[in-house]
Amino acid sequence: LGVTAIRYTPPGSGQAGSRIAQLWLLIDTSRNRRALLIQLAQRLGTTSLAGLILVLFLAWILRRHVADPMNELIGVSRRLAEGDLDLSLEVEGRGEVAELSHAMDHMAGQLRSAISALRESEQRLSITLDAIGDAVLVTDPQGVITRMNPTAEELTGWSAEEAIGHPVIEVFNIINAETREPAEHPIGRVLREGRVVGLANHTTLLSRDGSEYQIADSAAPIRDEDGNTIGVIMVFQDVSERYAMESEIRRVKDRLHAILESLPDPCFLLAEDGRYLEVMGGPEELLAREREFLLGKHIPDILSPEQAAPIMRTIEETIQSGKVQHLEYRIDTLTGPRLFEGSAAPVEHDGETVVVWLARDYTARRQAEEQLEHLARYDQLTGLANRSMTLQRLDQLLHANRRSGTYGAVLFIDVDRFKTINDSLGHHFGDELLRQVSAMLRQEIRTEDVAARFGGDEFVIVLGNLGSEWTDASTRAELIAEKLRRICGKPLLVNDQPLQITISVGIALFPDDDSDVEEVIKRADIAMYKAKEAGRNRICFFSPELQEIAETRLTIQRELRAALEEEQFRLFVQPRVDGQGRWTGGEVLLRWNHPHRGLLLPGSFIPAAEGSGLIDDIDRWVLSHSIRELARVQEGLDEPFHGLSINITADLLLSPHFPDDFRHWCMEHAISPEQLELEITERVLLEDHAQAAEIVEEMRGLGVHFSIDDFGTGYSSLRYLQRLPLNTLKIDKSFIDRLPAHAGDARIVTTIIDMAGHLAMDVVAEGVETRAQADFLREHGCGQFQGFLYARPMPWKEFFERLPQESA
Repeated sequence: LGVTAIRYTPPGSGQAGSRIAQLWLLIDTSRNRRALLIQLAQRLGTTSLAGLILVLFLAWILRRHVADPMNELIGVSRRLAEGDLDLSLEVEGRGEVAELSHAMDHMAGQLRSAISALRESEQRLSITLDAIGDAVLVTDPQGVITRMNPTAEELTGWSAEEAIGHPVIEVFNIINAETREPAEHPIGRVLREGRVVGLANHTTLLSRDGSEYQIADSAAPIRDEDGNTIGVIMVFQDVSERYAMESEIRRVKDRLHAILESLPDPCFLLAEDGRYLEVMGGPEELLAREREFLLGKHIPDILSPEQAAPIMRTIEETIQSGKVQHLEYRIDTLTGPRLFEGSAAPVEHDGETVVVWLARDYTARRQAEEQLEHLARYDQLTGLANRSMTLQRLDQLLHANRRSGTYGAVLFIDVDRFKTINDSLGHHFGDELLRQVSAMLRQEIRTEDVAARFGGDEFVIVLGNLGSEWTDASTRAELIAEKLRRICGKPLLVNDQPLQITISVGIALFPDDDSDVEEVIKRADIAMYKAKEAGRNRICFFSPELQEIAETRLTIQRELRAALEEEQFRLFVQPRVDGQGRWTGGEVLLRWNHPHRGLLLPGSFIPAAEGSGLIDDIDRWVLSHSIRELARVQEGLDEPFHGLSINITADLLLSPHFPDDFRHWCMEHAISPEQLELEITERVLLEDHAQAAEIVEEMRGLGVHFSIDDFGTGYSSLRYLQRLPLNTLKIDKSFIDRLPAHAGDARIVTTIIDMAGHLAMDVVAEGVETRAQADFLREHGCGQFQGFLYARPMPWKEFFERLPQESA
């Protein structure tokens, strides 16, 4: 049944007659229902079969291309997780499944490579740990052993299989070797402190089998990338033999130290730089300072440079050679100067080579030896050499002088009328007189000469090298003899009794022909008797010719006294120039206007003046008159003249009143001391250098300049040269004459120039006569010159007349 609304228009009513009507349909469907159901069932069956087939197909597709590959990938993942890396991934699939399959296959390959490399590294590490001689233990963060090499197995008594997984304190059991108490475990400290630690000294490892080992170890943390401690590695070694050796060394050292402490002589352990490491043995009075004070100090800080230098050289030689060295030396101890025999041996101490120095005091032995030697070689009354020693020394000089072509002299001295003095005043008085005469003789000769007592009142002086010219040697011998004669002629006080004596001196030069020692002594003795025969208090030469020269000299001495009184001396000046030839100063020279022989050069009268003691008076005359004349001439100069140099003797410089006299002369004539330069000889450097330094310093305070004249010809001491406050060195003419051809003189001159530069001193070259000499000197740094090449000595007045033009 079906009902629906319709519009119905009855026939013939037109459009206006349409109506709404309901249409009722009644359909009989019973006949067609079965057919429709059959048809529907047929259609549904076909569709369901097709859908089922489609579903089954899709399920097959999903299983083959998704589920099965995914299951296979899951299985592969499980196998990878279980460590099976030797698989090959053959998974079918497309898209993401295929990409995932390829990625897992690549990952498996990478894992295989990484694990292979890791295994190789592990294998190398295991080989290395097994091969090294030290024992190795590795633990995790809880201190459980994870690795152990064979050396560790041997020392602990545990096999690796047994030890791995056990706490390290069970396997590595350590105690203090001395107290037998458990020692702090280094791995525990590493885990607690997170840093590298080592065992304390005297640590003993107790092996599982009861063995004990002295060990040394180091433990360090193992960290991950974030710095977290993930384990500890400990390396240790058996040092039992070394420990036993060190113990034995300590015992030996203790015994040696005890022996050294008990030695009667001081023993020192010295570092290479001279530092006192240990001071042992011997009484403290044999040390330079107290023991505690010496420790840590250096030898150069304790001893003087002269005493420290040979000791430091010996230390250096000992360490460099590795052999025992010996040295005899002197040091100032707490009880005064003492002599030592030093034996130095190299030893190892705290990883460096040092020196054991044993110092044996042999002062008493040397004194005994010297006393015996003195008894055998020296006169007991006077302390002078005896006859035996003098003859021996004279024999040596005879041979030496023959080889060198030089001359020496023997002075035979006898005290005039000594027998009368001795008989009238007694032997005790006579002995004291001889002692005083001996002291005067010894004081007035050079250190290389010999003063001897031959017996009674006879003395012998042996003079060594007096020069290569016979006449020069005789002059020097006579000067010395005259000096001795004058000294001995001064009033004496013997046993509180005033006395004045004279001596007679005979002189014999040597070598002369083939004369031997006895012949030379005999000739001097004969000359001495000639002096006595001539009236005593005289000097006689063995040779008639030399005697004649001596007489001439005596005449000159008498005339010199008259020259001083009668103002016969004249002042000359030789200019000093710079590198451009400008006059920068001048040296005052002396001439003697002799009434009969004319103008005489100093060489013809100065030796006689020195021998007669007049040289000081002449020097004072030159100095005082130079100051007076300088005051006169500088009135005509535009400005005060500086640079006038004047020679003075050492005796004048060292005389007590010289500084006051000099100051008086300058003030009297209104001359500034700064305008003057005083030239002294090298003798001042060796004789009375302390007094000379004091006087020079005082006069330097006034502004006076000082120079060393004829430098290089004497016996200069560089130490004294440095100590004296000097301004200038004057190189002697004898070194200039052969320049520049003579290599030896050239080296000497350049050395003097360099030395003067280091000492901040000026240099003046004397005796420059050729342009080649001047060029050589100028090239090597000499700035001032004096010599005939520039100007000869000229009268005082002429020098100052030419000065303004020549100095411009």
